[in-house]
Amino acid sequence: MMKHSFVVAMVATVTAATAAGPALAGKATLNVVLVLDGLRPDSITEQETPHLWRLREEGVNFLNGHSVFPTVTRVNAAAIGSGVYPDRNGIFGNTLYVREVDANHSFGNDDHKNLLRLDAATGERMVLAKSLGEILAERGKTLAVVSSGSTGSALLVNPRAPKGTGVLVNAYWEPGVRVAFPDTVNDAILRRFPAAPPKGGAQDPYVEQVSWTERVLRDYVLPDLKPDVIVNWLTEPDHIQHAVGAGSAEARAAIRNDDREIGLVLDRLGELGLADKTNIIVVSDHGFGHGIFGVNVTNELMKAGLKLNADSDDVVIASSGQTMSLHIHDRDPERIGAIVRFLQQQNWVGVLFTAGKPDSSGVPVEGRVPGTFALELVHLENSERGPDIVFTFPWSSAKSFSGLSGLDYTEASTTGPLAGTAGNHGSMSPWTVRNTFIAWGADFKHGVTVRTPSSNVDLVPTLLALMNLEREADLGRFDGRPLREAFADGPDEEQVPIQVRTYFVKSADDDYRAALQLTELDSQRYIDKSWRIR
Repeated sequence: MMKHSFVVAMVATVTAATAAGPALAGKATLNVVLVLDGLRPDSITEQETPHLWRLREEGVNFLNGHSVFPTVTRVNAAAIGSGVYPDRNGIFGNTLYVREVDANHSFGNDDHKNLLRLDAATGERMVLAKSLGEILAERGKTLAVVSSGSTGSALLVNPRAPKGTGVLVNAYWEPGVRVAFPDTVNDAILRRFPAAPPKGGAQDPYVEQVSWTERVLRDYVLPDLKPDVIVNWLTEPDHIQHAVGAGSAEARAAIRNDDREIGLVLDRLGELGLADKTNIIVVSDHGFGHGIFGVNVTNELMKAGLKLNADSDDVVIASSGQTMSLHIHDRDPERIGAIVRFLQQQNWVGVLFTAGKPDSSGVPVEGRVPGTFALELVHLENSERGPDIVFTFPWSSAKSFSGLSGLDYTEASTTGPLAGTAGNHGSMSPWTVRNTFIAWGADFKHGVTVRTPSSNVDLVPTLLALMNLEREADLGRFDGRPLREAFADGPDEEQVPIQVRTYFVKSADDDYRAALQLTELDSQRYIDKSWRIR
């Protein structure tokens, strides 16, 4: 019998923050989302990031922000661009397995070329949900995505940009030839700005690439294009943290550069007379941990006789760093069960997920295989594209070389302890789930701390509510909710009822146990963390 443990935090009795009814028309004419890739909330300090610090102190500081699981870039780019979870938008990790694209291998979605192949192979179903760019276009507004990140992550925020929806700027699409959509924007940038600095290797910070992109935002997108919504993606500190770790001198320097560039954007808004007419939301796509042990999952399955060879389609693995998705040929339940039982016996496995029990009422908690949670519980079940088994690697709250909490196991080329200071993310550790989340501007409260949960999946409905663009057709369209408790005319942020729940599962032989904590607000489930019980 599975045990449920409930911790309930309910304060007073008010209408929940997601209650029906339009907000007052916003004062802002511009909404800007700043995405700082991989920025941990504890990296913001008054000394090193004075502009981010000011936005957080003067605006709304969300203490309980959530990255979408798996806590990786492309999953969160798609969530930011659609307002729905992977089970509805079809982007399940930083690599994907789609048989129509490649029957034997997963593919990286950091490269826009792979995503365009996916789009062509599936009848323009790269992303399975309607995007923010499309919704805004239908309502007479324009989205501009301005990104120094990968071409794939930029495309997932505005997937229909190559087809004429909104604006997309990324200098690395086809350097010197194609740096933006539509053509008029591409031509203007190529004519008015010098070539963007090329991206180097893993150890090379991308601060110059960030600065080039921010210059295009300040000197062209803001004054000339005048979009209604801007999603501005800064690729650091993620890139350098993968190489040398969060909290390193190099990562701190990259974050300081981000902050300087954001300060220049704020100055530009003032010069354009937009400072008091702009809402700014600052998020990170995920947090960050420090890798201490690596696992080559393909080799481990082959050694156990559970996968024929690296190129076989009996088991295809799609990696998200600290979380692995396994696609089983024909979704064979016996093979799924055998692989799960093997994984439960490995010390390098954290928490496992399989399809929910068929007799479950409502959203299932337990998976069909004993000792697993349901994929549905964490928004990962999808018959068209979803995985059959998902598992995380273990984590702890111990401190890394830099004094930051969060040590993790992760995917690697060989199985064994890891040397060096490299970082990663993707797991259901609180240090990778918890993201930066700040709201500042004309339509937000001032100097407020919000403890209710928020998520990157909440951004689309929040933006539509701020712009007074909510429609009846939106009911049920989004998994996220408008974050009304942060609005200037919203409910008291300390009077929004939430429930924190912890669930437990165990294997048939009781040798494996795991726990998962989530927070509920109305019908939304925010995944806080999960861990193996030892």
